[in-house]
Amino acid sequence: MGGHRLWLTAALLVAVGSGAAACGANPADDFCSSYGNALHEIVQAARSYEADPDGFASTYKSTMDSMAKIRAKAPDDQLRSAFDRSMFTFSVFDSQKALAEFIGRADFSANAVVVTCAEYGVDVKL
Repeated sequence: MGGHRLWLTAALLVAVGSGAAACGANPADDFCSSYGNALHEIVQAARSYEADPDGFASTYKSTMDSMAKIRAKAPDDQLRSAFDRSMFTFSVFDSQKALAEFIGRADFSANAVVVTCAEYGVDVKL
């Protein structure tokens, strides 16, 4: 009887452990949250561009310098591709002022990363 209880206890522990692993954290969460935090900083700086253009330039540069680390957090090609499409958007402006104006008034609900993260069940907050 004791051997049966031991086997049953072991089986239950395996089942519970497997269920806990299956319910683990969303692999896209860290990437999506990091992207959202980075963009939040840029959006806030863009909205203050008129009062502090140097502050926007500094925030934009330092944030963009850290984007490779954020991209590396993407757990798959679908999120990396969305990230690359999103980053291209920022490369088409010929001046900091035009970029800041775009970012300050943009609706990021159609942003490739925001949309793709939503498909993974992660709401990106800007």
